[in-house]
Amino acid sequence: KRRNRLNPRQVTRLMEVFEQTAKPKADIRHKLAEELGMHPRAVQIWFQNRRQKLKK
Repeated sequence: KRRNRLNPRQVTRLMEVFEQTAKPKADIRHKLAEELGMHPRAVQIWFQNRRQKLKK
């Protein structure tokens, strides 16, 4: 399955939320997914990856 790259608008929005909370609750993730036209799972993975990037 091909990987779907995020567009700059999606990344900007995800970063805005990430700056407020690195671990958003499920309801926030679902709202974000709907707003950005993504799967909630994709949003969840993005946050997981972002947290790992911070650790490095």
